[in-house]
Amino acid sequence: MRDRHPALIDHIRAAHPYGPTQLAALDRLQDEAVGAPMQPLDAAPDSAAWAAWGANYFGKPWSQAPFLWAESYFYRRLLDAVDFFTQGPWYWIDLFAHLKTAELRDPTLEPELAALEHILDLPPQKRTEVLLLASLWGNRADLGFRIGVEAAVGNHQDAAGLIADDTAPVLSLLHTGPQPIAVIADNAGRELLADLILIDHLLDQHGGTTIELHVKPAPYYVSDATTADVTACLRRLADTPGASAAIAGHLRAAMQDGRLALRTHWFYCAPFSFHRAPADLTQMWEPAALVLLKGDLNYRRLVGDCGWAPTAPFQEAAGYYPAPVVALRTLKSEVVVGIDAKTVQDLEDHDPAWRTNGSRGTVQFLARRM
Repeated sequence: MRDRHPALIDHIRAAHPYGPTQLAALDRLQDEAVGAPMQPLDAAPDSAAWAAWGANYFGKPWSQAPFLWAESYFYRRLLDAVDFFTQGPWYWIDLFAHLKTAELRDPTLEPELAALEHILDLPPQKRTEVLLLASLWGNRADLGFRIGVEAAVGNHQDAAGLIADDTAPVLSLLHTGPQPIAVIADNAGRELLADLILIDHLLDQHGGTTIELHVKPAPYYVSDATTADVTACLRRLADTPGASAAIAGHLRAAMQDGRLALRTHWFYCAPFSFHRAPADLTQMWEPAALVLLKGDLNYRRLVGDCGWAPTAPFQEAAGYYPAPVVALRTLKSEVVVGIDAKTVQDLEDHDPAWRTNGSRGTVQFLARRM
């Protein structure tokens, strides 16, 4: 609240030609976030919901609200400040689109996407492993394909920094035959490219497989994926000759015939963990033979944004979830469970920032509840 959010507001001001109304609203939000009491939303379609959710926090310092709640509300207020939901010239204009576009236009993507040609030569199960790990590490600068290849042919712990690795049972489940799969996306840009390439492979290896790709209903947490980001990634793949363009064609065809479907839900931008997911959202998850849950924020929402001991069992934290789930996560926040005590001690001794510096990852799997 003191450092990152004011810097983000400054960046948004500089990136867009907002007028006096939006600039004044951004100034008010910045002043409020660093010292003034938290205020409710002005008139908005969802103001009643936020008024109920924030009844215990409005009028108090932002720091007195749970961190996940306060973060989510900050991004909702940011959209309000720039008239994202207001009919007019800024209606539904993604204030983070320039950052996402720059990532997709990065020239270093070309050689990384070219690595796909080599991955397609791998045996199917090895290819699944490589693309699964690429999806996990996808928001790193190299898109994750090279890391994925190294991990799949060597030692996961050494090559990819995995500190919890349930890759084997996940691969076994993914290779049992056609089945419904859900992917709950995290970041747009490079990570979403990696997700789409994995989805294409999963659809291709079993003809009857169906996949639902869940994205955010509105811009959220700077880089979170929306439907617009899916279409931008498909265009980026289509513009790259060879395997990438072919994958874009496969995915478009799969969307047209219903094997791949986009899904969203208002709760994906709500300020709560998935323990409070409404029934219509859990009913989307329940039919899946496997839910691939992407990223750090979704991990926090899966286990609860709580002060867990890192050795607490993953089953204890996520056992309520209504479908088999694998958390593919790069650590960028303190919350983590399911790590063995020796690994935790080694990390504390040699890399004190291991929970937040993005150098470690987890593949944590939980089978369907009995």
